[in-house]
This record gives sequence, C-alpha cells and structure tokens, in this order.
Amino acid sequence: MSKLYILNGPDMGRSYELPDGVTYLGRSIDNDIRIEDKTVSRRHLRIVKKGSKYVVMDLKSRSGTFYNGAYLASGVDHEVKKAVPIAIGMSVVCIGGKPRQEIVSFLDSVELAWESGEQSGMFEVHRERTNQKKLELFYRVAAALSKHSPLDEVLREILDHILEFLSRIDRAAFVLVDPDTETITDVISQPHALSDETHPLYCGDVVRRAIKGRLPMVISNAQSLKEDELADTLKVLNIESVLCLPLISGPRILGAMYFDSRRRLYGFSREDVQLFKDLGRRIVGALEKGILATAHKA
Repeated sequence: MSKLYILNGPDMGRSYELPDGVTYLGRSIDNDIRIEDKTVSRRHLRIVKKGSKYVVMDLKSRSGTFYNGAYLASGVDHEVKKAVPIAIGMSVVCIGGKPRQEIVSFLDSVELAWESGEQSGMFEVHRERTNQKKLELFYRVAAALSKHSPLDEVLREILDHILEFLSRIDRAAFVLVDPDTETITDVISQPHALSDETHPLYCGDVVRRAIKGRLPMVISNAQSLKEDELADTLKVLNIESVLCLPLISGPRILGAMYFDSRRRLYGFSREDVQLFKDLGRRIVGALEKGILATAHKA
C-alpha cells in the first residue's frame, strides 16, 4: 500500500495510507484525508488507485490543483507520477513516495503568511492568492534546480518563473563571476517580453556595487537619487527602480541576481527583497552541492 505525504503547509510531515479504490482529500471532516489548510476546498481532490497507477481529479476547488508546472483542469482525470509534488491551495503533497530531497528541503524553507482569527474581505483574498503564487514560484524553482541540466538552461528557466510571478519586472539576469578574481564570467538574462530586449542587459554599476559591498542594492525611485554617476547611468538606461542581490557562499562571491523596472517607481517591496534572498540562498546551495552539473562558461 502506498502513502500520501504532506510536504508543506499546516499539516507538513504527516503521511496517510492510500488504499485501493477512491480516496477523497479536502478540508472537511467527511473526507478520507483531511487537510487543515483554509486555502484547500472542503472537498478538493479525488484520488483513485488503478493497479500501480494513480489518477487524480480536481473537484472544482476554489484555489485549484497545481501539478508538474500547470493547473489541472477541474472535473477531468489526470494520471500523476509517484513522488512528484502536487500543490493544493498552499499545501503540497505527493503520492507513492517521497520526492528528491532537494525539493523537500526547498519547500521546507517556504515562509507563508498565515492569518489567525476571523478575517474577511479583499485583504484576506489577496493574501491567500499572493501566498499561493509564492508557493508556486518556490515549487517551480525547486523543480528547476533538481534537474541535471546545463547551468544556463536552469537559470534561464528560473528567470522565466520569476518574470511570470512579478510582471512589474522588465529585465532579470544572473550575473556570474569568478570567485577568485570577481570578474564576470557569464550573464544569463531575460526580458519580460521579447520586444523589451535591449542592451545593456543590466546596469553594470549596480551589479558591481552589490558584488563589491556584498549587500543587496534596492533603488525604489531612481529619480530621487542625487546627481552622481549612478543616477546619470540609471537615467540614460531609463531605469525607474532596481533590485540587485549578491550570491554569496561563505567568503566567496558567485555573482548576483539582478532585476529592474523601466515602467514603475517603487517596483520592489521589502517582501520582494526577502523572497529573492530566500531564492538566492537556495540557488547558491544548489550550486555548491553540485546539483547543477556544469561549470561557468569561460
């Protein structure tokens, strides 16, 4: 008999036996498996074991069921693979076996804002949707980092996910450096749309300051900067706001994550900075552990 494992959410760490036949999962006590997550619908998911295979159906849930990079169509059977995470609301489960350890440890690090007490209205709805999007981003980044693919492909996929999560970003880039000389060895960049692709792909002054200072650089309003070299550079590049975080492993600097907006002042919040710090730590950890089986380009 296989099990269902809860990888993330209020019930994280629990597991349940999955018998042959039909199993219902949801927030209500009349389900075979109850998930005490308010973003999970009262009856959210149906799981059917057919021989050695598992088929799931989203039961027209409010928040949907996210699997293998996409939402499942409600009311339709979908075969799922063992040990592949499934997001329901803001919880993550998997069937038949535990997933790769790097995905589990990555999801364990996700910090979501859980409301306590009685709340209602648009604020709570917005908070739930924001948290769910954040969970999806962490899930997708974890899945990308678990691949044994060339470094540039993995980092470009991560940038795609980030740009989808934060549409106010116009350009995103990983700037990689030699840890010994701190000279740039590679740039993996991605504009929000192909029509936005321009050169240079990032602001070199901002990246150099972040790498040299070993601290995040956040410029919310480039127009408010005093007249200096950086202010002039941002003005020439039509950058309204910018965020750059160094990728650091102990005493070594591996590069930086760079994001800017040419359309919006105050494009990055404190929550964005913390989010990218969390992602950056995991990306550095993956690089150090050799999960990305490739070296920087010369």
